[in-house]
Amino acid sequence: MTGKPDESEYEKLYLVARLVYNGEIEADKASAKLSGIIGSPDVYNKVIFAMYAGMKNGRVFQHSGGDESVVYFLRRIAQDDGPEALEKALNAVYGYTGFKGSVGCPMPELEDACDALKVIYGIHNAE
Repeated sequence: MTGKPDESEYEKLYLVARLVYNGEIEADKASAKLSGIIGSPDVYNKVIFAMYAGMKNGRVFQHSGGDESVVYFLRRIAQDDGPEALEKALNAVYGYTGFKGSVGCPMPELEDACDALKVIYGIHNAE
């Protein structure tokens, strides 16, 4: 991997993160395999695995693989698991952007992308 992953690399990262999350493969072995396939560093792979787990559990994560990976994963979660799973994942991402904003790194573009996904998938704020 030379720089930012492309679409096929995001797909591989997503699929392996899902396998790790489901307990079908151990994180260290999965990371080593990914490093060999797409050249992504071990630490990056493990950040991706933790990010995916946070999204699936609706739990705030503190590191991501970049805005593009977050949006890619959100779209795939919506496709694979539907709007309810997407809503959980969005809550995790909004928590992440809130955390980043609190340490001086606002993420308005990522928040805008999340807002757009809410509209596309008909997710409304509970008020």
